[in-house]
Amino acid sequence: MLSGFLGAGKTTLLRHLLAQAEGRKWAVVVNDVAAINVDAQLVAGAGAARVVELGNGCVCCSVKDSLAETVAELAAGGAYEHILIETTGVAEPRGVADLFLRKNAFWRSLGDFAQLSALVTVIDARSFLDEQRRSRRAVAMDMETEERRKRGEKGEREGFPGGRKPVFELMVDQAECADVLVLNKCDLASEAELAEVAGVLRALNPRAELLRVERGQVASEWLLGRVRFDGVETVGAARWIRVIKGEEKSGGGGAAGRMAITARPAVAPHPRHEADYGITSFVWEARRALVREKFFAWLDSGLPEGLLRAKGFFWLADQPEDMGFLSVAGGRARAEFVGTWVAALRKSGVIAEAEISGAARAKWAEPHGDRRQELVFIGTGLDAEKLRETLEACLA
Repeated sequence: MLSGFLGAGKTTLLRHLLAQAEGRKWAVVVNDVAAINVDAQLVAGAGAARVVELGNGCVCCSVKDSLAETVAELAAGGAYEHILIETTGVAEPRGVADLFLRKNAFWRSLGDFAQLSALVTVIDARSFLDEQRRSRRAVAMDMETEERRKRGEKGEREGFPGGRKPVFELMVDQAECADVLVLNKCDLASEAELAEVAGVLRALNPRAELLRVERGQVASEWLLGRVRFDGVETVGAARWIRVIKGEEKSGGGGAAGRMAITARPAVAPHPRHEADYGITSFVWEARRALVREKFFAWLDSGLPEGLLRAKGFFWLADQPEDMGFLSVAGGRARAEFVGTWVAALRKSGVIAEAEISGAARAKWAEPHGDRRQELVFIGTGLDAEKLRETLEACLA
């Protein structure tokens, strides 16, 4: 499955793969949110055996059932060696991967019909850096606006900051859930820029293989030659997940923080390991509630320099039943409620003691149950002690 933001080069890469088909039986599914699927028309012209269009929606949400039905139908006949899926630029790979893993009402999943061999995310090197910088500039402008408001402008801020997912955060989500990261258009970026992007990607997803290419030129035998996807490892590959699960120690460094790098040309049988670019991670945990005003004021006041990513759960004193979730990418914070703490469900009688899941029990500590602060910070040159002191000052 090919993912990647708009303009990253997914269709170009797909056309290069199809040009190498040499009579082999491949099927292609092309998704587009627009009513007219231009990418499907381009791919059809590359000579694929069969091209299926999924338009007017995104495969990770509105048309995911159509994707499941299409892939199951293509796989059922056994006529195709590979099914290549090109998602729309705004799709999140995790949603598509769930189709292959999650059982339906009949205890069947798409994985029973077809094996998902790899999640591949295509990244435009220059655009990735540009979007990261644009996101940071937007944060700086937001801070200036907030300062003007504090000096007397009307209008109080309500709710959570950054409720809508920014573009750079979507790019980060696509990079975090991948088996292969294709760093495309490398001919349009300097070596320093490529090293910077590689460092960021290494911080986000230590497990994925990173392939540097120009004009989407990837050797099909390298990309399609083996199964890379793992239902546990791929979906949990993001460094913030690994830190929370205890699979990687906060503080970074070491083999756990390394990524296989495959440099030009496209085929490199022995990927090499490179330095970690000084990437460190820090996990903050607490069993006291946060004061809303203090926590949001900290988010608004400017996040630490060098912070690449932050993600995790938080608990507010004035909203003790609701589980908060924080996501930071490119310096921009987005927070939302994603459910109810299990402890609150038990207290209200919605679930019984015996119904508490193993995952919730693993995080359980009386008297607050699973309520907690559990935030992972990833970046370069992070002052963990200062960050810890700042966050603890926000506790009730």
